[in-house]
Amino acid sequence: MSATNSQRNLGLTPDQSSIYLALLDSGPQTAIALARLTGIKRTYIYHLCKELEKENLLRLTQKGRTTFFQAQPPDLLLTKAQEKKAQAETSLIALESLLPDLQAKYRLNDIKPTISYYEGIEGIKKVYLDTLKSPTPILALVETSSVDKDIYNWVTQVYAPERVKQKIPVQTIVESGNKTATYVKKNTTELRETKTILSSKFPVEHEINIYGEKIALINHKAGSKLMAIIIDNKDIADTFRSWFKLTWSLL
Repeated sequence: MSATNSQRNLGLTPDQSSIYLALLDSGPQTAIALARLTGIKRTYIYHLCKELEKENLLRLTQKGRTTFFQAQPPDLLLTKAQEKKAQAETSLIALESLLPDLQAKYRLNDIKPTISYYEGIEGIKKVYLDTLKSPTPILALVETSSVDKDIYNWVTQVYAPERVKQKIPVQTIVESGNKTATYVKKNTTELRETKTILSSKFPVEHEINIYGEKIALINHKAGSKLMAIIIDNKDIADTFRSWFKLTWSLL
């Protein structure tokens, strides 16, 4: 067996193996001698020898003011390898017993929704603009009559034109109100299909947008705390999308 193969099979690092084999071949040596035999820097020899001493594979002796390093019996290498094997087998058994729980945690984490919260007019603007990041049609449940004035103006003058520019269509279920007629009149120019529900029978407090793998819930009611939430989760988005399509088909 070559020296290289021996080094690989000792269960030590290459430098540790070089030192141990040099000591087996040549007997006790000083750091200077080991550096010459192995080509390893003398300053690093001390560090490596300390590591081997902790593993009980090397012994330090003093002769006067000189330190000598001596290899311990090779049988200890086998003992060390057997200990590692036993530890590995114990770890394997423990891992096998834990694996079902770990896999369950992984699956749960994989489907856990990401929820982002936004406040104020600028926060709501960010949510609307996020709906333009997906090329899929937007499905929306909308109330137009009590929207904060600044948000209403921004949506009609900035957001809607940008959505049209990007050619992203929208299907909307809109609650009846004093601005609903104006909203419906713009359907063609704003790439929108609309169906109306009675506000007295089906009051809508928050706007809902379903797009891509996300849903957005927006509270833009004048006089209330302006806030919005984005839920990023494919299963939840698909569920809301199915609910919307069912409702749309019944109107």
